[in-house]
Amino acid sequence: MIRFAVLLFTLASPLMAPPLVHSEPAQQARTGNGSVWIDVRSAEEYQQDHLPGAVLIPHTRIARGVSEHYPNRNTPINLYGAGGPRSRMAMEALQALGYNRVEDFGSLNTIRGIEPAPTAVLQTVSHHIASE
Repeated sequence: MIRFAVLLFTLASPLMAPPLVHSEPAQQARTGNGSVWIDVRSAEEYQQDHLPGAVLIPHTRIARGVSEHYPNRNTPINLYGAGGPRSRMAMEALQALGYNRVEDFGSLNTIRGIEPAPTAVLQTVSHHIASE
């Protein structure tokens, strides 16, 4: 039931939703293994700092944004936010839509090694590295 509510929430798009922001063309936002890095934070947070090549799709627009720009449900998608909850909600929404290669990397600071990673994120990162 919670997944369904998250999915409905992310499908609803406010009229004044911020546009998607690409710091580079979408093709260049992919890593060597073809995965896409998506920042699920707000446009303001993205403007302050983000991973090079990451695409901004706020968590409130994740279902529509990913479906429009990455319609292939097998696209490897790496998500991150500021602290973890938004990227976790985004991952669950995408999985509910049938995206089967979605990983939540937690916060930007965790990815950069500034903050320790929660156990769930460490498991995701180690799985991601092992599969490359």
